[in-house]
Amino acid sequence: MDLSTKYMGLNLRNPVIVGSSGLTANPARIMQLEKAGAGAVVLKSLFEEQILVDRGKLVSQDEMYFWYPEAVEFISDSLKDSGIDAYLQMIASVKKSVSIPVIASINCVTDKEWPSFAGEIEKAGADALELNIAIFPFNKDLTSKEIEDRYVSILRAVKKEISIPVAVKLGPYFTNLFHITRELQSAGAGAI
Repeated sequence: MDLSTKYMGLNLRNPVIVGSSGLTANPARIMQLEKAGAGAVVLKSLFEEQILVDRGKLVSQDEMYFWYPEAVEFISDSLKDSGIDAYLQMIASVKKSVSIPVIASINCVTDKEWPSFAGEIEKAGADALELNIAIFPFNKDLTSKEIEDRYVSILRAVKKEISIPVAVKLGPYFTNLFHITRELQSAGAGAI
């Protein structure tokens, strides 16, 4: 039976996509997933904080790290083995090892530092990029429209840097999913 399909313009042998998880955290596991029949994989997410730590900008970005220097040490220690270079090397390694599409994933909250890093992800060989945007509605002064506009702004910043397809992962905090998905589609999202 032919189960082949397309996702964001990518040819998949079937519609089974293994999402960002511990299963997609290393090349050996991803090779097993391909052998088990996966149509594509989404790599375990790289967090914006990892990029900032690697580029030495986390401390200067947020005044809280001045008052809590142990936070800098904790973040640096916990993220040192999974920084930018390790992520790019993993993409390249996985692409050499499997024939299924490899979708990189970034967990982000701003469009300030990391969109240019999307180009490095593309150069490393990722077939597509998933934006796992996480802007939580905890600020009483931030309107729903402002949150939606940030999602669109992040997507546009990424689309300026890369030509591979971009998916946007949405959380449950939207009151009008139809509106935000239409806005993201208009801004160039290949999938939601």
